[in-house]
Amino acid sequence: MMDVKYVLSQVCVILAMLGLGATYLVKDKKTIMFLCVLYTLFYGLEYLLLDAYSGLSMCVVNVIRNIWFYINANLKKKNSIIVLIVLSIITIVFGIFSFNNIFSVLPIIATLIYTYSVWQDDTKLYRYLAFPCSICWITYNISCRSLFGVIAECILIIFEIIGVIKLYKKDK
Repeated sequence: MMDVKYVLSQVCVILAMLGLGATYLVKDKKTIMFLCVLYTLFYGLEYLLLDAYSGLSMCVVNVIRNIWFYINANLKKKNSIIVLIVLSIITIVFGIFSFNNIFSVLPIIATLIYTYSVWQDDTKLYRYLAFPCSICWITYNISCRSLFGVIAECILIIFEIIGVIKLYKKDK
């Protein structure tokens, strides 16, 4: 029988998935970053409820990153390489402190890739880099026994494919 914490964690996944999926369908960097803050909060709550602290720690880093990039997008400021380096170091430090098993490496890898993808301004690259991130999160969610987490990432791959197809058609 499933407990209330588990069910609530899976509801958080659904809410996070809706926000993340929407990021692959919009073009505006400011809107993408706002949605990133929103969906990351729900994923963080999911991992907290599952006692999956590697995922939770990466969500904390991701919220900080997404807020920083959202503010810069609003100010129309470019994110410097120093910001990318600092966020990467923070990701690695948080990852070391939350390391639990070999699966703990996957959220770190996903966070590093995703941080780069939102640091740079090319929304095409953002969409392409989503694939390796999803593979890392699918595997991590399997290790956490988050059924909806796995399903959500599989659905997000569909959104990612749609986003890439839209770009491909536009380029033709």
